[in-house]
Amino acid sequence: MSCRILLVDEHEVTRIGLKALLSPLKSVTVCGESGDGIDAIRKAHELNPDIIILDHCISKANGSIVTRRVLKEHPEQKVLIFGITESKNTVRDLLQAGIKGFVSKSDPEMDILCAIDALQQNRTYFTSYVERLILDEYLHPKMMTSETRDEYLLSLREQEVLQLLAEGTATKDVALALGISVKTAETHRSNIMRKLGVHNLAQVTVYAVAHHILKVPIFGRSLPYEQYRKRQSAGPQFQVSNELQLLPTKENEALTTKIVLGA
Repeated sequence: MSCRILLVDEHEVTRIGLKALLSPLKSVTVCGESGDGIDAIRKAHELNPDIIILDHCISKANGSIVTRRVLKEHPEQKVLIFGITESKNTVRDLLQAGIKGFVSKSDPEMDILCAIDALQQNRTYFTSYVERLILDEYLHPKMMTSETRDEYLLSLREQEVLQLLAEGTATKDVALALGISVKTAETHRSNIMRKLGVHNLAQVTVYAVAHHILKVPIFGRSLPYEQYRKRQSAGPQFQVSNELQLLPTKENEALTTKIVLGA
């Protein structure tokens, strides 16, 4: 029987490339594709794929949230992350969510094919960086940090609301996207701010950037916070300010934020 695969990536060109790579394989069928996390959760339920190839840096619901939501309803489905390897905390959270594989977009194309084959045989497949992280965690277990404690304070639904708010989504649109009432969305918003000790949406956005929930847009693409900081040493064309400036704006009667990187 052909293995059914759901492709989840914000960038259409990536999905087209993956389909072209997989099309010659008789044992694999691309049953659907999605460009955001919330739609991916819905399609995973509707299409019931065997494997979900997922970019963890996706809007509306990140890779960790998508994985937890999908596996809660369909534990038989397997999630293969196809993204950019970044912070240890991000990878650790994905592993705890239940992913079965992680391939970096910088890896050779053969790796994604090997990963799919491994998952079909109920094995795992991780890029070398993630394998080293798993081994290091096993050999040198660490105490939970304040950062991970903050994340565990929030329920899965609150994490979903947090990401949408940080992306500038108005509360009524958060409710629509998640299929909940506006009052419930407002309650989640209040609980998030109380638990995290923040007082406005600008601070929510700063928290989301610092915890790798929201990616910082720079030069037409999104980079993790710690990666763009490293660009300071690459030359004048990559220099950024020492701090993020958060400019409050009014849109649809909701406070949104715009991240501005200084030259």
